[in-house]
Parts: sequence; C-alpha cells; structure tokens
Amino acid sequence: MWNGATLQRPTYRLSSGLFLRLLGLVYFFAFLSLGLQIDGLVGEHGILPIGEHLSQLEAYNESLAEPGWLPWRYPTLAWVSSADGFLTGIAVTGAVLSLLLVGGLLPVPILVALWILYLSLLVAGQTFLSFQWDILLLEAGFLAVWMAPLALRSSLASAREPPRLALWLVWWLLFRLMLESGAVKLTWDNLYPPEALGPNGNTWEDLTALTYHYTTQPLVLWTSWFAAKLPIWFQKCSVVAVILIEIGLPFFLFGPRLLRRIAFAGFAFLMLVIGATGNYNFFNLLTVALALTLLDDDAWPRVLRARLPRADGPEPSFRGHLDKARRMLLLPFALLVVLISAPQVRNAVWPRDFEQRSPRLESRLGIRQFHLVNSYGLFRHMTETRPEIVIEGSVDGVAWKAYDFRWKPGEPAARPRFTGPHQPRLDWQMWFEALHMEQVHRQLGTVPLSTSSPWFRRFVERLAEAEPSVLALLDDDPFSGEPPRHLRIALYQYRFTTAEEKRQTAHWWHRELVWRGRV
Repeated sequence: MWNGATLQRPTYRLSSGLFLRLLGLVYFFAFLSLGLQIDGLVGEHGILPIGEHLSQLEAYNESLAEPGWLPWRYPTLAWVSSADGFLTGIAVTGAVLSLLLVGGLLPVPILVALWILYLSLLVAGQTFLSFQWDILLLEAGFLAVWMAPLALRSSLASAREPPRLALWLVWWLLFRLMLESGAVKLTWDNLYPPEALGPNGNTWEDLTALTYHYTTQPLVLWTSWFAAKLPIWFQKCSVVAVILIEIGLPFFLFGPRLLRRIAFAGFAFLMLVIGATGNYNFFNLLTVALALTLLDDDAWPRVLRARLPRADGPEPSFRGHLDKARRMLLLPFALLVVLISAPQVRNAVWPRDFEQRSPRLESRLGIRQFHLVNSYGLFRHMTETRPEIVIEGSVDGVAWKAYDFRWKPGEPAARPRFTGPHQPRLDWQMWFEALHMEQVHRQLGTVPLSTSSPWFRRFVERLAEAEPSVLALLDDDPFSGEPPRHLRIALYQYRFTTAEEKRQTAHWWHRELVWRGRV
C-alpha cells in the first residue's frame, strides 16, 4: 500500500515536465519584476549605482595581496556595461527566454542562460537582491539544468525520465529548505543573546509567533487584518502545524511514494496559506514547483497519464553522447552538493557558535559566489513590533507632504495591497530599515541619519534631487518632479486597528509617532 497500486518503480515524467515549466514561469515573474525596478535601484542614477559598486570592487581587489579575476569573484554581466539600457536588456532577455522555457524550447541551453542572467542581476542588485528566494531560484535553476531533456523541444509529458540522481538533488533541496526553515525557528535563540529575541523570547517555542506574524510581516495583505483577529488557540494550533510540516514532513521525501504525496500536500497547503495571508512574491510558486517533483506519474489524473508517450529507445548517437557526459558530471556535482549542504543541515538542527564554525567548503573552493548550494532559514525570528518610516518633504518648511509607497503601510486608511509575484524591493528594504531605526532609537533616543544604512542615505539623497528613476519606485511624488527644499523622517509604530476602531474610522492601521527629525 505504501507504494500505491503497483509495485513497479515510480516514474516522474509528468512532474518533472511541469516543474520545468513552472520554473520558467517563476523566472519570468522574477525578471519582469526586476526589469520594472532596475533603473531606480541600481541604475546609473539609482539608489546604489552598479557602476560605482563595480569600481569599489576593483579598488578592493587591487588592494589584496593576491588579486583575483573580478568576473569570477563577482560574476555579473554588468562588467560588460553598467548602463541602464544594458541592465534592462538583461532583464528583458531573461523574461523572453523564460517564456521559451515555458513553451519547452531548447530547455537545457535556455536554463543555462537564465541562470547566468539571474546570477548577473543578483550580483548587480547588491542589497536589493539579498533575499533567500533569490538564491533559492538560482539553486533550483541550476539543478534544473541536470533534469531537463536534451532536446530541441520538450513536451510536458517527456518520453524520457529525468536522471534519477538529479531528481534526488531537487528533493534534497526541498528537504533542506523545509527542515532548515523549521529547525531555526526552534534553535534561533541558541545563537544570539536573550536581548536579541525581543521581550517575549522565542515566540515559536511558546506558540505565540503567529499572533504577531500577520501584523509584523514585511508586506501585509488585507486578508492579514482578518487573520490577525483569529482566536489565540487557533494561532497556537497553526504554529504547531507549521512546525510539524517543516520539521516532520521533509523526512517523508525519502520514503515510499505515498509518504512523498503526503509531503507534497502538506508543503502545498503551507504555501497556499502563506500566499493567502502575506505578500511573498514568487517564493510560494517556486516552492510548490519544487514540491511537484514528489508526485509520481500515477498520482496524476488518468487524462494526463494518457498523454505520456511510450519510452523511446536509445538516444541518437550525438545526443546520447551528450547525455552520457552530463550524467558523468552529475555524480561529482551531487557529491559536492552533499559535502557542502550536510554541515548546513547539521548547523541548523544542532547550532554552534559562529566562532567555532570552520569556513564553508564552497568558500575554501572559491565558488560560494555562484550560490550553487545555499542555507535557508525562512521566518526564523518573529518580529513583535511594526515600526514604519514615513519620509516627508516641504517647500517652505511649514507644510509637509509624505512620499507614498505603493505597497508598504503608509496612510492608516490605505488598504493593504496584493503584490502578486512581483517583489517591490524598495518597499521590502524599508521594512528592514524601520527595524534598524527602531533599535537605534531605543539605544540613543534619536535616529541620526548617519546611523542609517548606506542605501537609505542614498535614497534620501535621490529624493532631495527628485531623481525620476527613483521617484518611479514610489506610488506618488507629492512635488510633481520638483525637488523639495526640506526633508524629514518620521518613525511610527503601527498596529492593526481593532474591529471597533475599523467600524468607526474605516482605518486598517493605527499608528503612533515615535520620533521625527529633519535630514
């Protein structure tokens, strides 16, 4: 019964074909989203111009005792050109190739090209592409190169099974993503002093994490307001369910097919709930795409199984030689993945002090910059407050107008929006910066601009200059393209309104001013 209705070895032709197409869709959303923001983020007149960053890297490299080859140490096509048009061209090319992958055209060369293009943008994006789903996309994209059929065009239901070792590597990635994300929730406090945890300690351990999560997550949805009103007992049961899914179900991946199907159902359910109550761009779809590889062909409806072509005979000589060469290279690569990732899993489950850890293997090999193998720890620490930054400008120093962001909370009456697979990276970084400002204010009682992150100081400078590419990242420019004479920063504490407050005011948020100061 554990292996289903048949004792035959399960095949994964349908799920692997669907995985490649969903991966292409994720790549499309990622490239399209970046293309819409790249000029304002790292363009020539953006917040962190990539040209300046590359010059700094060159100077740093020359100062080293043993300078290295820069395109190897910092792999990005921006070394060719840092012009806005070139960066946008990378994103547009990636989006087009992604659609070709969805259509099944030249899967292997296109997957290689997509990986190179996205790695280039990740390096060029600096702090704006420092998220775990960015490196997850790179790691999944590189594994897909080993899974994809060597064909000019592949159908959804391939006539050939993906290399079983490549399939296991995808499962191993999914295992690490889930297990590490679950383990760090319960072991995070072993690595940091008690004051870093917040006043209530590790809220995952006392099952109260979700009583904060819906309000304090980076970009909330309107549904988050309702989820935050769920009773405490339900929130605690939900925490138990999250821990069981993330720590228990990953071990099902290496059991019989029935257990893998259960794991898929659990992972997909978790991603659905996360996506329904918060904005996490393409992360949910990417995780579901990885989880789909757990479903063997017998798990799909008969109408889809009927489309499975009969397995072909031996590959044509040239393609067969290429496939043999790829399989020969896959074995040492798989060994490398295990050697790098096994200590990461161990450290997530049994954490040690950072000082006691030896340099990671990929660092010693000089390949860490390619993000072939990564560690994960999503939602490891639950923030308990929601500070928000409001930037205001003025022409006369008397009347002040706020800069409105598209997605992050601002005006209390503004309804939280759904971003879809798009990631507004400036809005995300503003969430981190607000947490940093809150910490500085607690220590100093004020928030000097000099204590802010370098990117935030540059962002304020661009607002003072009324830089069009940066203003385009916002929802509204209150000065219609003209530079304000004065700028000031306000730090607020936000919380969702109660049901009674919302009935009386129609506001989604209640906010209280913590600090305000001129720039």
